[in-house]
Amino acid sequence: MVAEELSQDEIDSLFGDSGGNNGEESEDSNINETVRKVFELLNDSLEEVLKTAFSLEVVSKFTDLSVKKGEEIALDNKVFIIVGLSSDKASSELYLITDKRFASILSDLMLMGPGEAKEELEPDDLDALKELFSQVFGNLSTALKDTIPIPITIEVKEIRGEAEQFSDTVYFASYDVALPNIEDGVVEAVGKKDEFDSLFAEEEEQKEEEPEEVPFKEVEEESESKPASKTEKAAQQIKEAPKNLDLIMDIDLEVKIRIGEKYMLIKDILDLKDGSIIELDKSIEEPMDVLVNGKVVAKGVVVVVGGKFGIKLTHIETREERIKSLGG
Repeated sequence: MVAEELSQDEIDSLFGDSGGNNGEESEDSNINETVRKVFELLNDSLEEVLKTAFSLEVVSKFTDLSVKKGEEIALDNKVFIIVGLSSDKASSELYLITDKRFASILSDLMLMGPGEAKEELEPDDLDALKELFSQVFGNLSTALKDTIPIPITIEVKEIRGEAEQFSDTVYFASYDVALPNIEDGVVEAVGKKDEFDSLFAEEEEQKEEEPEEVPFKEVEEESESKPASKTEKAAQQIKEAPKNLDLIMDIDLEVKIRIGEKYMLIKDILDLKDGSIIELDKSIEEPMDVLVNGKVVAKGVVVVVGGKFGIKLTHIETREERIKSLGG
């Protein structure tokens, strides 16, 4: 008996090719595009902060973002960095997960060690990991301000050696992190899908309302009718006297970077000793102040350039405001 020849469509149907493709398209359609952007920015922040903290050419690669069932996530022999995210109307938690060996390498590097792996993490290692990832999410918080029109507060809450199995549908992201001449590892990010969709859905609603909320024409008309402010008058005077500015362009001024401040009692100052820690009034997520002539003219984040500290500006006053600050 001779079997009938099957068509290509019948062969594809038997192997389920078309069904598989439809499944992939369905999964992609379930991913909120704003959430995808957040996980992409997290990869950039992870790479940038590890490079700066370790003075190594660290490479982080964003390899996967998918929707999974919580029970599919492996939790054995892992370390969990728990991060709180919140806006005015919604909140959620993000879990960064990596194996204990790679976590111990990161903590050792953070503590100025050579990057040696340990069997168990000690309290100092957990503190070092919390500091490291506070910097990562501080960097991410700054990046989100340019991406999402609503303020998102981010806080690294705690580091754990164990966690309960996830039971909800989750977003699952994976990052391959390469530490040159040391070791490569994987960092995973997990967040509840419904909470993340709620947290970042507000951006789309706000974007739709933006054209109605900003009446450009009315603003222009009002600005024409208002008298010039003191700042505008000062700016006009500066523009009208460029020759006077040329006379001071070669003067040296001291630029200072202000990390933070704190008022202390004299008795507390006298009690200071080697190893004492002074807690400043500025959060690690806040940018540093750049002062010229005692006045703040810019803000930025601390970086390392050629083995020396530097500052990358994230905000700077207008040229007119900077010139006005020179007057003391």
